Amino acid sequence: MNNTQNLKLKKVSVISLFLSLFLFSACDSNQLKPPRDNSSAADESEPSHKFLIDRKLARELAREFGKEFAQEFVRQMQESNTSLAFPIQEKANNQSGTSVPGIVDQEGKPHPLLEHCAEDVIEYYKKNADCFIMATPEDIPAGLNWQDGTKEREFASPAAKKGGTWQVYMRDFPRTLRTIGPDANGAFRSYLLDYNALGLVHAHPNTDGYYPGLAKSWAVAEDGATVFYRLDPNARYSDGNKVRVSDYFFFLYFMRNKHIQAPWYNDFYGKDKFKKVTIYNHDTLSVSFYKAKPDIVERASIRPKPEHFYFELDGEFLRKYQWKPEPTTGAYVVYPRNVDKGKSVTLVRQKDWWADSKKFFRYRFNPDQIKVSVIRDYNKAFEVFLKGDLDMFGLSKSEFWYKKLPHEHPLVANGYLTKVTFYNQTPPPSYALRINSQQPPLDNLNIRKGFHHAINFDLVLEKVFRGDFIRMNSVADGYGARSHPSIRAREFSVEKAKSCFARAGYSKLGPDGILINAVGQKLSIEVLTSYKHFEDVLVVLKEQAKKAGLEIKLKMLEPTAAWKVANEKNHQVFFSAFNSFVELFPRFWEPFHSDNAYEEAGNSKYTDDGLLKKGLTTKVSTNNFTQTADKEIDNLIVLYREEEDLARITEMSHQLIEKIHEHAAWVPGWKKPWLRLGHWNWIKFPENWGPKESRDYEEFHVFWIEPKEKQRIINAKKEGKPISTEPSVKIYDRYLPK
Repeated sequence: MNNTQNLKLKKVSVISLFLSLFLFSACDSNQLKPPRDNSSAADESEPSHKFLIDRKLARELAREFGKEFAQEFVRQMQESNTSLAFPIQEKANNQSGTSVPGIVDQEGKPHPLLEHCAEDVIEYYKKNADCFIMATPEDIPAGLNWQDGTKEREFASPAAKKGGTWQVYMRDFPRTLRTIGPDANGAFRSYLLDYNALGLVHAHPNTDGYYPGLAKSWAVAEDGATVFYRLDPNARYSDGNKVRVSDYFFFLYFMRNKHIQAPWYNDFYGKDKFKKVTIYNHDTLSVSFYKAKPDIVERASIRPKPEHFYFELDGEFLRKYQWKPEPTTGAYVVYPRNVDKGKSVTLVRQKDWWADSKKFFRYRFNPDQIKVSVIRDYNKAFEVFLKGDLDMFGLSKSEFWYKKLPHEHPLVANGYLTKVTFYNQTPPPSYALRINSQQPPLDNLNIRKGFHHAINFDLVLEKVFRGDFIRMNSVADGYGARSHPSIRAREFSVEKAKSCFARAGYSKLGPDGILINAVGQKLSIEVLTSYKHFEDVLVVLKEQAKKAGLEIKLKMLEPTAAWKVANEKNHQVFFSAFNSFVELFPRFWEPFHSDNAYEEAGNSKYTDDGLLKKGLTTKVSTNNFTQTADKEIDNLIVLYREEEDLARITEMSHQLIEKIHEHAAWVPGWKKPWLRLGHWNWIKFPENWGPKESRDYEEFHVFWIEPKEKQRIINAKKEGKPISTEPSVKIYDRYLPK
């Protein structure tokens, strides 16, 4: 190549290098850093460099540089008589059929409401243009019945006061501050997302109505499957950025993206269920579900994803956002300086929270800070609570309610602490032994049924829980008419258990009283759990199972380690509980459809006679911990999800409960019709304590702290002086079923 050509190519290379450097510096952003062991380090929120530039401007400049670079490159190649030649596209829409009306205009420029979007994101919207619709206000149907929740009553107290630090604990330090993806579904997530971030609309916890969140009003379309929402113009993220209608486009882009490594979310927010999001103007959108549903307002109420924070997703998502909590619409936010790695995370209430004076939120989220400390041992946490270094403590276990903190305990008798029983009405947490039905020997139905009959939960309820709890009967208790009217949990029976085991080939007792089969293999099953505080429950079950010739080996791990084993489906039996959704009817897809057990889709995993094929690929990180894969159950679940009529939904719910009961991979544990807790009396609650559908004492954030009362109690405790003549024990039975 001659010197002229070298010179020209060097010129092109310089332009290219400048463009690359510009893009790298311009696209850098002020993001949070992983927590440091030294919490006294300088404020990590400061930018790592001085040169920051608006992303929109960066993209526009990049486009112009790109055009000039391409034109100069082609011109110089042509002048040098090389064989390389690249046609210059004058306009993006010159290629017939590539422009998508609405997403971009005829010149290829994004719609004004999407002009901030990354090019890859725009391309995704274009490729899925039937799901991402740009419309006009004139396209909004006339005659919609707009609702705003003004007729609903607030459930928090006007007496609530702001201020103070609420001290709580977690049993393990979170492995990430992401709220999605691997390791994100831990207990700490509720402080960031479930009990903090706002949705478009929220179900009222005392009625069948709704109250506004990020939407100021909403309306259901005539088809019963589409809901229109008008955004509250004041809605903001914690970083000050406004919530935009396009963030609801980005939500589906985000949830369907493989880089988040969350197949459950990929499926749940898939195109087969969330058909489309339509944007009409800067504050109006609609979400179209795949079917009309009785609770469509709540089902369609997706959360926004702050596109300005993520911009776009790539293979570095997990690493980049491992310790970078996304900006929130909720009251509490995590800053890097408040993360003490391995010890605690402190959330801070936004001083200028956008919903501070908004009805349904103004008397909630009252503490200035929430300090969540790591205390790995349940009994140790109880001792810390008694010292006053934790403000509340769950007392559901009979041992704590009756023995460790009886009514006569000085802290209760003197009025320093209050013991609370609050009767609620909600589907119970699903305490259960989840059998991995694909792990030998539990892949044999007779072994699974025998396991049921060898589990003596009745004795646990009587001896450990003193009769305060009752047995769960099915996978869907607490859903009114949708729960099965007659299915009952299999009873403890040595005879029935041994009969089932014998049919599976385990008919001879070994010298230690454990059954063996014809080749001498012991009937031994490992039960995995992270619930150290329920060790006494599992010990009772283990000892009782021996009577039926079953050996149970207990494997207790730290929560994150236990969840890792279970998420990878490497357990035999997993003892755990999940909070149930408060909704009209139960969900079966996530825990029991085979698409959440194996990577192979639909009926392709079955032979012609309905049997499961060999060599399937296990799907990890789903809620199908039983690895249930049954063709009849699958097909019925699909019909159930598509059904619109509540009567048919009820009928199919009963059928599914029956089939899952027969599959015998889910051993129901217990349920309770109440919440029990202890709290120091500087913590105050509303007159009726909390909403009817409270699943946890912290779920709706209706409590507050009285600093003067705290000092009074601390002083009285030091001096040994009571502040009450009666034990401080309260029962709230307003919602006790009559």
